[in-house]
Amino acid sequence: MKKIYTQYCRYNFWANQKLSAIFKELPEEKADQFVESSFPSAKKTILHIWDAEIIWLKRLHGEMPGSFPSNAFVGNTIEAIAGLLKTSRDFIDFVERQDDIFFDEKFTVQTITAGSYTQKAGEMIHHCMNHSTYHRGQLLMMARQLGLKNLPSTDMIFYLREEG
Repeated sequence: MKKIYTQYCRYNFWANQKLSAIFKELPEEKADQFVESSFPSAKKTILHIWDAEIIWLKRLHGEMPGSFPSNAFVGNTIEAIAGLLKTSRDFIDFVERQDDIFFDEKFTVQTITAGSYTQKAGEMIHHCMNHSTYHRGQLLMMARQLGLKNLPSTDMIFYLREEG
């Protein structure tokens, strides 16, 4: 199981890097421009992905965050991207340090908005990486609407081919 979760976390980091490259070039006013989606702008979507990765990683460390980290964020899009990439890298490092039995370990999680529940560590990791993939798809749609060209493919198959 460790190999699968490590690969999924590495893919997540790779895909976040691909999208980060195009959004770093986007002027701040465009990053904040309203686009119809789950979140009203590219920057807010990037912050949401970062929030989720931070929160899930903290939960896996046994911490229970009481609020979304982006609530206190005052930086620009480039700083949000840097934070997301650091957290994605931290996720890889964390997963690589675990032994195989960790992924079946159950955690009781207190969520910010939906109460508490018990979940296996591997399921939490899988959910978080899948969540990021879902919102990266939205970011690509937003990028098209904001006029960005030469958008990267962030499908896992391209990661696997690139990694060989």
